[in-house]
Amino acid sequence: MRLPPNNLGSKVVIQKIRSKRHYSDKIQLRKILIKKRKLFNLNAQDSSNNIANNLIKYLNYMNFSLNNKNISFYWPIGSEIDTRPSMAALNDFGSLISLASTEKNNIIYRLWLPDDLIKINKIGIQIDTQEVNKPDIIICPLIGFDKNLNRLGRGGGYYDKSLLKLNNTIKIGFAYSIQEIDKVPMEKHDINMDAIITDKFIYAKN
Repeated sequence: MRLPPNNLGSKVVIQKIRSKRHYSDKIQLRKILIKKRKLFNLNAQDSSNNIANNLIKYLNYMNFSLNNKNISFYWPIGSEIDTRPSMAALNDFGSLISLASTEKNNIIYRLWLPDDLIKINKIGIQIDTQEVNKPDIIICPLIGFDKNLNRLGRGGGYYDKSLLKLNNTIKIGFAYSIQEIDKVPMEKHDINMDAIITDKFIYAKN
């Protein structure tokens, strides 16, 4: 029986150990942070409005023209931050709103108007409207984040897979300030954000 070279074998073993450790760390973090988010969400009526205001501040600071630009949001489920105040604000600025529709384990961005039917499924929502191939901005839900703009998501990898193909799209995460942690365990496939907007602060790349 031929064995692989010692160095190669060591690297493969170390890689697997690290991957398992990161996976385990993320599972524990998600449990803690989801519980924390649920408790905070019970009395967070003003937080979604504050986040909407901070989103507008950030986009104005970046001199980003909002008229006729496509901004894609997630539809809030459970204790996720309510995106509807932000959607309403950007609609007033003349933006085109789309939603992240989860279809066959993929995210498809589709145009949305208030009268469009939204169907809740096991991994998100689905709508049957015109597809948007390249949104100008994508707003992502977060379970946790750090000051380096690393994002801890739900764990399905749907957003990471989608965002990997959209290099020129601005990626913004929404989170409560209490969801910040010292360091998010990152893996090769994880995509960090261009900015993270919270109810108190704006974290952005220089």
